Amino acid sequence: MTYKMLKPMLVTAIMLPLAGAAAAESHARSDLVIADLGQPETNPWVINRHRFERCVADALGVELKEFDDQNSEEQHVAQAESIIAGGPDGLIFNPLTSPAGIQVARLLEENDIPGIAVGRLVVSSYEDDYEGEDFVAQVTQNNDTWGQAIGKATADLGHKKVAMIWNQKGVTSAEEIWAGVQSELEAAGIEVIAEAWDRLNRENGQKYAEQYIARFAPEEIDAIIVLGAVAGLGSQFAVDQAGRGDIAIITTDIDEQVAQFIKDGKLAFSIGGHWMVGGFGLIQLYDYLHGHPIEDTQPRVGLIPVTAENVDVYANSLLNGCILSPETIRSLSKVHNPDADLPGFIDAWQATWQDHVL
Repeated sequence: MTYKMLKPMLVTAIMLPLAGAAAAESHARSDLVIADLGQPETNPWVINRHRFERCVADALGVELKEFDDQNSEEQHVAQAESIIAGGPDGLIFNPLTSPAGIQVARLLEENDIPGIAVGRLVVSSYEDDYEGEDFVAQVTQNNDTWGQAIGKATADLGHKKVAMIWNQKGVTSAEEIWAGVQSELEAAGIEVIAEAWDRLNRENGQKYAEQYIARFAPEEIDAIIVLGAVAGLGSQFAVDQAGRGDIAIITTDIDEQVAQFIKDGKLAFSIGGHWMVGGFGLIQLYDYLHGHPIEDTQPRVGLIPVTAENVDVYANSLLNGCILSPETIRSLSKVHNPDADLPGFIDAWQATWQDHVL
């Protein structure tokens, strides 16, 4: 039995004499303070992640304190130092890069504060690549299938010569997603004619698209694949300004503007739902702080491909409200439901999401 499992079980053992025969829910703590560290609310993923996390925090009676890193590795680590010095009960964080995530994990270990990474990976495989006790899990998305879905959509849309705009090197998740894209592009005989690895923002999306437009004539390029809707919308603006209707933009993340562009035919494809990792990570950390062992140290949320066929359903449900009711959220916590199966729910989410939002 590993100490990762033993530590929360010891906490449980201490609590049991106090519990008696009372229901587990009666011992749910109402004084937990959990900090959240991530990026500013300048892109759909962060906005949606925060919205869902707040719903989870409200349902569980947790005080959630949010901090942002100004999209800077240095600020990510500095903010983590400041947050941890304040002594929260736990930390949810979306590492800007894997090296920054390693620094945050080190701070958690040094200060004996449990934390869970959500979204971007700290290490490729938690069980194989991480040794420690207080960085307890990383809730991520299935990067392979994410990339494969993008590549398959590109092939299904009939594109043959594509360029890409991607996150900077050193973001493990982004590199894994691109590997998935490449596998589908190669299988379909699609040529990648140019690559750009940089910070993802609207300006860079527009800048690199403008470079591709200037470099490649019609029939030399027919699509640009962009990781992230903010950069994707910048690329779409460049295409519109240049009057290059021959170039499609394929992107990820969805907000109201992206949904409308898909409806209007300006964007061919996007994919979303991966922001659920934040709320799921919060449930996992909440249970851990109550003495329940981590059942899956690296659960992977499946993403939802969005095209003109299902964009209305997605936009009218996942872009509005809390998605899951407080009762459903509590049913996913071992504290409130001894039979809760959060890993199973996460595994099924991609296939069953419409059952919960309609």
